[in-house]
Amino acid sequence: MTKTWLEDAYAAGARIYTGVTARRVTSARGRATGVEAVSAEGHRVVVRSRAVVAAAGALQTPALLKRSGLANPNIGRHLRLHPATAVLGLMDEPVDGWVGSMQSRYVDALADLDGDGYGVLLETAPVTPAFGANFVPWEGAAPFHRRMADLRRSLGVVVLVRDRDSVGTVDVDRTGEPVVRYRLSAHDTEHLVQGLVGAARVAEAAGARRVETTHHLPLGFEPGVRGSVASYEADIRARGLGPGRLALASLHLMGSARMGGSPVTSAVDPDGQAWDLPGLYVADGSCFPTASGVNPMISIGSITHLTASRLASRLAD
Repeated sequence: MTKTWLEDAYAAGARIYTGVTARRVTSARGRATGVEAVSAEGHRVVVRSRAVVAAAGALQTPALLKRSGLANPNIGRHLRLHPATAVLGLMDEPVDGWVGSMQSRYVDALADLDGDGYGVLLETAPVTPAFGANFVPWEGAAPFHRRMADLRRSLGVVVLVRDRDSVGTVDVDRTGEPVVRYRLSAHDTEHLVQGLVGAARVAEAAGARRVETTHHLPLGFEPGVRGSVASYEADIRARGLGPGRLALASLHLMGSARMGGSPVTSAVDPDGQAWDLPGLYVADGSCFPTASGVNPMISIGSITHLTASRLASRLAD
């Protein structure tokens, strides 16, 4: 966005402030009227406008709406994360996962496991030393050193779950900052297991001599030498995927101010306008009605373009 739409906005006369934290959306006579913010130096910044667009992401957008006094119960609920982990395969030859196109392949064979559009996406990953270290189990200094040295010969298969039932919320603390809670449901945990098994099959087919999960206590097998995909799956189910069991992450945050047809089930209407406060719009991943199931950058851009187009049309009337 810094190289595309923000450049376009600046060329069209937009004023851009950096290092400024939006604290609340102001309102008068039942409509949004602007934003109150604080600069990095502590100065008060006030913006008056005919409409306000919140695009602070799925954690900070609901926090901003809550700080602004909006009471719709769907604000901060329905957080979706695409819980993700990885399977690492040790190869005989160098892979150098930090060179070239790092996310150039994916497998969608498991994307619809139950016939309802929910499942797992397998992707290649940028296995750089900094990123890869987050998924390397810690057994002590010497084993960690050995595993980090193996990264050059390690392929990474990302296991990305489209979460359906998992419970995620965004509340605010006394200072108005977001407090996030999230727990995998049994349904989504089963999909994660199936994703780990599918990723192991990919690594084995690629010729990996060792296949491992990101469990904090090492779990894996050596094709043709020790164990198999079947024993690996049994070990995963026995070990479990609960909190603190393995490295679980997410880069895709969605749904915490979701779009819908009624204030009973959603935080904003189909145009992205907050049910509670006309003139306030949400244009980021938090307005997704469900998890996208794929990397959401283009989906976010598409929804925000639609919201912006409809808002521009209204302001022009």
